[in-house]
Amino acid sequence: MSNKRDPIPAEIKRSVRQRCGFGCVMCGAPVFEYEHMAGYGVTGHDPDEMTLLCDKHHREKTAGRLPVSIVRRANATPFNIARSLGSPHDIYFEGRSFTVSLGSNEFQCTEPTKEATAIEVDGEAILGIRFIEGCISLDITIRDENDHILFLVRGGELRHSVKTWDVTFEGRRLTVRRGPRDVVLALTLAPPDQIILETAEIWCRGIFIRVGKASRSGDGVEVVNNGASFSDHVFADFKTLFAVGDYLGLGGAALTIPIGQRWVGGVPARPGTFSKNGGGQKFTYSDPLFMSSLCTPTLQGSFLSDVHWGA
Repeated sequence: MSNKRDPIPAEIKRSVRQRCGFGCVMCGAPVFEYEHMAGYGVTGHDPDEMTLLCDKHHREKTAGRLPVSIVRRANATPFNIARSLGSPHDIYFEGRSFTVSLGSNEFQCTEPTKEATAIEVDGEAILGIRFIEGCISLDITIRDENDHILFLVRGGELRHSVKTWDVTFEGRRLTVRRGPRDVVLALTLAPPDQIILETAEIWCRGIFIRVGKASRSGDGVEVVNNGASFSDHVFADFKTLFAVGDYLGLGGAALTIPIGQRWVGGVPARPGTFSKNGGGQKFTYSDPLFMSSLCTPTLQGSFLSDVHWGA
């Protein structure tokens, strides 16, 4: 067999990623390289003879300090497979300001606010930002329709579910797929001071939010429960950009949207399905978009007018 290496087919890559729990078999790191355990010249692109190794463990194996026998044992029981979430991976942000891009919308916050929330459901920060001694710490929680976590960031550490169909973390871009061409989450980390959500489907206690390409407009933020949506806006220095559900905390929020009907398994949930801290379905407003008294822009149907917002 020729030693010249052909590109690894995409389907083989996906098969190896899935079997290895989308991370290095030794330590679970989500940034990895494809490794031919016995060498490409011996096995070619045989998925059963391929594994995933982070840069450190790949160097150790190449240098002969990490025996192939140990790699094979790790490949048989990958680090992430016994866990629901993959190994933590550090992400790095710093500075006195931070920008969250939600499709065509931007949420800009600066250090004087100390902390801010881009998306909040029932008082829980789905995407939150904190400024801590020159560093920027993110909190992100992406769940599926059954409230199972698909992707998580806590205190500067990123983790992903090992039970999804496919997860890739290439360069600065992370993509989570539920099936072929079915993207649940696509985001780009843009250090030192920005994160870009290109696509996101966010579930939380019966509330369904689509961001970017997942929304009807293809670039906005949409609450599927009632059709409220907005796009092409810049919001600056609000404590909270987008609060949905119960316990809205109207002070300091740019947009507040109560939800009269939540969903479970694709059907309307009965009142009281969710706990007191997770949506009591107390709101029955007929207007799909209810704004706080602090910010009342002109409405065009269910879309906001084209304005620049600032505190």
